[in-house]
Amino acid sequence: MHGGHQRIDVEWLALAAGLKPAIRIAATALEASAIAGRFQAMGAAVVTARGPVGVHRHEHTLVYVARDPEAAAAARAAERPLLATHLPPRDKAYYAGELGRRLGYPRCCVDAFTARILRGPGKLRAGDRDSVHEDYVAAHDADVVKPDWRLNNLLLRQHLRLVTFEPCRYDCGLALAFAAEVLRLCQAHDPASAHVLADRLQRPLVLTAAGARAWVKLERGASPRVVAAEAPRAGDPAARPDPADEVLAARLPRLALSELGDPPPLLLDFSA
Repeated sequence: MHGGHQRIDVEWLALAAGLKPAIRIAATALEASAIAGRFQAMGAAVVTARGPVGVHRHEHTLVYVARDPEAAAAARAAERPLLATHLPPRDKAYYAGELGRRLGYPRCCVDAFTARILRGPGKLRAGDRDSVHEDYVAAHDADVVKPDWRLNNLLLRQHLRLVTFEPCRYDCGLALAFAAEVLRLCQAHDPASAHVLADRLQRPLVLTAAGARAWVKLERGASPRVVAAEAPRAGDPAARPDPADEVLAARLPRLALSELGDPPPLLLDFSA
């Protein structure tokens, strides 16, 4: 986070404290060089790879960071098969699970992630013809009556997070134990930035099936109503919100959620 607060590198805090065995970052070649240099200056072991990642299979440089070279190399080796062009879903799920464990994610959350791979990318149910945004699928699966803000993983683009994995549920005990410890580290490291981070993660959030998201203010009642909305932004005042998020924020106060798509947007009340 900027704008008076330096952004907290929560993954580095977790790694340095021994909460995580390794970090994996996908970046452009230029960014990757700077990232690798920064972590090496901190005394970490760093290895890299190149390959297509994400839903759209765009080429990235992958940076693996750990406290010792063996753990960094193990994370890289776990992902190497996933960089192959054509991998059957069962193999993809297996290697994704291996990578998740090498990165220290809770086993139940890794299992939920691999189950979504087997279901098919962007599929809410097995056999669905239509696909939706993968964040929507994961949030739909994880949603509970009172989602815990410490597991809000939907603001990664804004660098606002305690966890970088997709929780199996927004009240998962294993994930919460990890997030609570990361929050404690953040508060000890930089109390002012930790306060800003907590404030932003606790805002109610609407997420559409296309992946647009907006912070909302709610009028409480039998069925909560959105009375104001804004596109999430990083702490840097110069950072522009995502255009799709701005469009959603403009439409939300005027329309019921049911009018904003099929399937309708999710309302995740992280302030509950």
